[in-house]
Amino acid sequence: MYRFSRIFYRRLAAILCVFLAVPALAFDVSVKANVDNAQVFVGDMFNYEIQVTAPENAIVDLPSFVGNLGSFEVKEMKNEKITEGMPKGTAKFVWLATLNTFVSGDFLIAPQQVSAVVGKDTVKTNTDPVAVKVSMRTTGEETDILEVEDPLDDPRLPQWLYIVLIVVGVLLLVILGWFLHKKFAKQGAAPRLPPYEEAVLALKELRQKNYLAEGNQGDYFMALGFIARRYIERRFDVDILDATVAELKQRMSHVAGLPQAYKESVVTLAVETDPVKFAKMKLEGERCRFWDEWADKLLEDTKPTPEEEQAKKEELKAAVQAVKAARKAK
Repeated sequence: MYRFSRIFYRRLAAILCVFLAVPALAFDVSVKANVDNAQVFVGDMFNYEIQVTAPENAIVDLPSFVGNLGSFEVKEMKNEKITEGMPKGTAKFVWLATLNTFVSGDFLIAPQQVSAVVGKDTVKTNTDPVAVKVSMRTTGEETDILEVEDPLDDPRLPQWLYIVLIVVGVLLLVILGWFLHKKFAKQGAAPRLPPYEEAVLALKELRQKNYLAEGNQGDYFMALGFIARRYIERRFDVDILDATVAELKQRMSHVAGLPQAYKESVVTLAVETDPVKFAKMKLEGERCRFWDEWADKLLEDTKPTPEEEQAKKEELKAAVQAVKAARKAK
């Protein structure tokens, strides 16, 4: 009996030691995530915030998402620790990320894992997912503003006279073209700047005209769209200068070497500014500045590397030598 009691008490003591050795949750952590605007337009910036309430002496860590957060580009990231107005011994740890995107649609910012450490105790938890809707700034209905009527026939002129005038006009154009060709053929074509230098010079000349300062948005965006399309057409060897919006969407998707964000934003520029160019609508000053800065960023992010420039020089040199050899052969 004595031996049984001794064994029983030893086992009871061992069980109590195991339970006492298991650490209890030493502190509480609460996490909240939200955006300041759940519905934005393409290109607009908005803030994504994560708030963590934990003990003041906790080390709170959040996985870094500098660069991209899912479908969004992280433009700026900052954090702070707030103790003012908090219960004694607790603090609020805040992460604030400024995001934007050039892609429209319904998106969900995935849960982010947060870890808090106090001494040897660690608590890990996740934020709730946050929904964001990104809309196009125009719906496309603005293009159907006016219905153009068919031109009226002029009853004062007979039909055959129209044909004669057309034939005479075509002949005059042919003669004029032949004359200009003969006059300038021997002078040779003017030297052509590389795509990047040509676009930089064109943007400089456009800004000197002060279209935006004078409120002339139509001419400004007409020129800006032409400069951007001509640069991409020459830089990436794609035919988009005279493409409609539908054709532009299709052709931009196949441009090799151009980042996806610029493929989509070129289409967005056309959709957003066509009503300005052709229907005399106006954009807000902030959007005008956005597209003006976007043009500079497009050129800087896609300008040729030194290796590409050297290869172009070698190619041009070879072409000049080939022309000289052909002339000598004649």
